[in-house]
Amino acid sequence: MTEQAPAPGQSGGVSRRRLLLGTGAGVVALGVGGYALGRADTAPTSDAADIATPAPAAAAEPTIGTPIPAIGIHQAGVTAPTAPQTHCLVAVADVDRSALSASLGDLGDAVRALTDTDDPVLDVTPDGPGDLTVTIGVGPDGLASTSRPDLAATVTLAEFAGDAKLTPDSRGGHLYLSINASDPLILEPVLAHLQQTVAGFRLRWSDMGYRGQVDAGVTRNPFGYHDGVIIPRTEAELAADVWIGSGPLTGGTIVVIRRFRLDTSAFRALPAAQQDATIGRRKIDGTPLSGGGLTDQINVNAKADNGDLLVPARAHTRAAHPSFTGSGLMLRRSYSFRNSPTDAGHMFISFQNDIATFAKTQLRLDEVDDLMQFVTPTATAAFAILPGMQAPSGARQALGAPLFG
Repeated sequence: MTEQAPAPGQSGGVSRRRLLLGTGAGVVALGVGGYALGRADTAPTSDAADIATPAPAAAAEPTIGTPIPAIGIHQAGVTAPTAPQTHCLVAVADVDRSALSASLGDLGDAVRALTDTDDPVLDVTPDGPGDLTVTIGVGPDGLASTSRPDLAATVTLAEFAGDAKLTPDSRGGHLYLSINASDPLILEPVLAHLQQTVAGFRLRWSDMGYRGQVDAGVTRNPFGYHDGVIIPRTEAELAADVWIGSGPLTGGTIVVIRRFRLDTSAFRALPAAQQDATIGRRKIDGTPLSGGGLTDQINVNAKADNGDLLVPARAHTRAAHPSFTGSGLMLRRSYSFRNSPTDAGHMFISFQNDIATFAKTQLRLDEVDDLMQFVTPTATAAFAILPGMQAPSGARQALGAPLFG
């Protein structure tokens, strides 16, 4: 596994968003780990004082997260916002492929409307969209029904360890929707609204995910270790390893999503030093066992005085290192999930412009990564993330239009 405009609001009453943020007169404050109730205590005043004291002006209604434009050369949700929102709802579905062109166009129109801060869809986002993004991809069978069926091969995944035990609905799919926001309460209404625009929509599987606090742009996974440390960050790196640079998918990318159930109990039962050795980094600060800071690459050749590798041969970070696979970097924007005590884990989500980047890495992990003994795949798929709704020329285009030209 390897970010201000205020949202429209009603002038009277207290909105749910104000409740969440505690912007009313001491209504509800959101704290770390839960909610804290309080009230604004005021000293008794005389009637004269009440008359003489003007009422405070109403506070401006804030949004949760800075709005993210839906129109651009790239879809939102891949590199914008820079740090992924704290909540997501991923849905993988089958659709009526004969109506795919129209469905994608309608989906794009719906996403533009849902993220419009000036005229929000109040039935869906009554407090405004906040930092809502929706990222849409098409799987191999969907691509096969376009004017470029040859593109299906670009998102066809190999079979990896454990995949043979997966149910048919847990493998592949025609359509990928990733709905991300800082406000988790809008995710399901957005999905319900969007699926009405898609002909023949049949949900295969979905999961809600969450992310923890961000340190140097990365967060921790359910094992407690920093996740997605070494990723492409500069425009040059993104152009080289993430964005597709030619053809009908120009401006798009490829997403791989693999949902893993994690045996965190067994992993945490290991001595702390063995946990670090299994990962190749220190849990406390994320630094590589070979030395350096959190965002530094591991040194795969570094050795102790006795000749032992500082990063063990079967450590996860060593196994996944691009120097062993000859592949590019993956942009990882993964989320944790927990549906029950026995169904909890990690939605590994990576973006790359060549599916071989992921495949080479996962095949190596299956062979030489000690972390994989604590990991069980429960879903796997890859999709072409469509170009944005702005053509390179600057003209507006329907979502998915280059695939049907």
